[in-house]
Amino acid sequence: MAQHDDKSAQKQATLRDFERMVLALRQELENAHVEADARLHKFVADAKADAVQLEATVVALREELERARAERENAVQQAIAAGHNDNQQLRATVTALRDALEIARIDKDNAVEKAVCTANAETAQLHGTIRALREQIEMLSAKTSP
Repeated sequence: MAQHDDKSAQKQATLRDFERMVLALRQELENAHVEADARLHKFVADAKADAVQLEATVVALREELERARAERENAVQQAIAAGHNDNQQLRATVTALRDALEIARIDKDNAVEKAVCTANAETAQLHGTIRALREQIEMLSAKTSP
């Protein structure tokens, strides 16, 4: 019976060892779960922080893009306005040059007409002088011929 008690004590010791091992493994498993939960919470918190930071970056980039679009649109509008002003100035210059050219043409035509009139008057006067001189020559010729 002593042998039976030894075996029984040995079995109980083995059983207690197994129970302790199970308890230790349960504790280790629970610690692993707690550690995994902590890592998961940290990962979720980090992911949320990254998401918030990314959202802020997206908002900032969107605002910068909108600002750049507005600046580009403003530059285009200014270029269009400047081009329109340049066109208006060029049109005004062309009109002024046409007017000046027309005035110069009228002045030239008037000067030519005046010169023609003057030349015609001189020609008529010279013809009159030529007639008068011929008449005088003829009178002189008639007086000197017997």
